[in-house]
Amino acid sequence: MLRSPTTRNSCGEPVKRILVLATAFIAASAVATAQQTPPAAPQPVTPQWTGPEVTLQTTMGDIFITLDTVGAPKTSAQFLGLVKSGHYNGAAFYRIEPGYLVQLGDLDAKHGYRAPKLPPVPLETETNRHARGAVGLAHADDPNSGQSTFYIDLAENSGLNATPGAPPNTTGYAAFGHVTAGMEVAEAIGAVERAPEGGPFPGKLPKVPVVVNKAAVTKEQAQ
Repeated sequence: MLRSPTTRNSCGEPVKRILVLATAFIAASAVATAQQTPPAAPQPVTPQWTGPEVTLQTTMGDIFITLDTVGAPKTSAQFLGLVKSGHYNGAAFYRIEPGYLVQLGDLDAKHGYRAPKLPPVPLETETNRHARGAVGLAHADDPNSGQSTFYIDLAENSGLNATPGAPPNTTGYAAFGHVTAGMEVAEAIGAVERAPEGGPFPGKLPKVPVVVNKAAVTKEQAQ
């Protein structure tokens, strides 16, 4: 029986064996590289909010808020009505908690109270969730007492969501909108120097007032 000739190298070692060893080495290197560089995890998809857009023109820059008219329709309508009535023009931030939230609504730069022109709105927390950049309506012990004071989440703040298992719309705080541009302004407000006293939350009032010069509807409901 005839056999294929086996070429030998200068050392007398079969070339076939060298090629096999080289191929095995390349394959092992490829496996090691694949193990060292796993595929990148898919990036989370940012929800596309389609409600009306409100711009807060603050003394530190503009914050753009898109309302969630699906998850919190009554609360969104309340906020929109107050914006159109001019209620937030001149409103000052009076609660600054870095890494948590910034709050404003009913006080001006001199801590004067400005009563809202709309009654309280029923709590809506069944189908909305807090996240960094969410805009929520504050309320007192009565969950249906939310009126005009609102805040911007600087973190996920899942503890502000409805309590799992509780009856719908009885716990938590309604997240009725989301900052879709200008979050860096909200973060900067959350980092301002605070006064040691003053305001409804001592130690959390900005040393230099941060004021909404004007709140305006800059985009109507998307079709």
